[in-house]
Amino acid sequence: MFAPVLLVLGALPLISCLSSVKGSYERRPAECTVRTQRKSWTDLTSAEKLNYLHADLCLMSTPAKSGIAGAKTLWDELQYAHIIQVPYIHFVGAFLPFHRYFVAIHAHLLQTECNYTGPIPYWNETADVGNIVGSVIFDVDTGFGGDGTGARGCIADGPFANLTLHFKEDLNTTDYCVTRSLNDRGLSAASQDNIDMCLATKSFTEIWSCLEGRPHGAGHGGVSGTMINLFLSPGDPIFFLHHGFLDKLWWDWQSLNLTTRLTEIGGNNTMSFRGFPGGGPPGGGFPGNPFGPGDNSSIVLPPGFNSSNPFPFPFPGLDMEPNKAFTDYFYDGGNITTLNHTLWSAGVVQNITIGDVMDPRSGFVCAEYL
Repeated sequence: MFAPVLLVLGALPLISCLSSVKGSYERRPAECTVRTQRKSWTDLTSAEKLNYLHADLCLMSTPAKSGIAGAKTLWDELQYAHIIQVPYIHFVGAFLPFHRYFVAIHAHLLQTECNYTGPIPYWNETADVGNIVGSVIFDVDTGFGGDGTGARGCIADGPFANLTLHFKEDLNTTDYCVTRSLNDRGLSAASQDNIDMCLATKSFTEIWSCLEGRPHGAGHGGVSGTMINLFLSPGDPIFFLHHGFLDKLWWDWQSLNLTTRLTEIGGNNTMSFRGFPGGGPPGGGFPGNPFGPGDNSSIVLPPGFNSSNPFPFPFPGLDMEPNKAFTDYFYDGGNITTLNHTLWSAGVVQNITIGDVMDPRSGFVCAEYL
């Protein structure tokens, strides 16, 4: 079964890394003196776009450094850090803070390992609702390449056409391609109405459950293929621009009341829909069918994905019970997420706390949205 493999593999690195302040391989960032600019992909010049794409390719070819068994490259290490803790970074109060941390880790590796000095882009998905195939972000020459092709839906053009991933859901390794099946039905969940609904929420638990609902499902469902796989999605480089967009939306919400919202956190630490007010995110989306009602036969989905299931991901062996190898090192003093909650990246960078990422303008993140 899947869960025992995941949890046994996870226990040893967690005991050695998560319990300490520092990871096994540190790339500690300098003190925040100059903030990294974050811009919509459409606001980058052609030269900036190419520099960013080349930096991502650099991560995909730079040898692994964290000592993770089976990892060949820095890109593998990033994907591993997501796969191994899926039940503790989705449908939980740490969802938004962890992914802010994760996007910042990716940006930090681009800068320190690949000498990237340009802006960190996000994907303004709302602007592409109704025309995802025509989006400039999937341009073959100055974008992330286009749709998947063939029976498997592998990317066939653009800079990442030959990208080979290695880690699977159970942390075993095998070579496979990045797949996509671009579709407007999935991306429609990023509509302005849905964004406005989220920004109008009044508490952290509301904004968290709203953003992890339709807006989160939009980018994953709209791109589909690898991106719709809850575990493997960071293998597609568009993942980081999608989560950059979600992080911007959280920051937009925080900015409406900085006095309160720079320290407001909450939710459950263990994966449960009970953590969402009302038992689930408003309007469904993710979890739930990210494509809405209708025929999904033209969309490339992971094997076993059942789009009619309220939780459609094809991992029936996933153990939803809390694992002390993780939960004992959150340091929340219970199952409610606090500012003291540990954020961990399998030793790719040092551990920090949720409190360290609540203000993206300072500390570890050190960025500004333009």
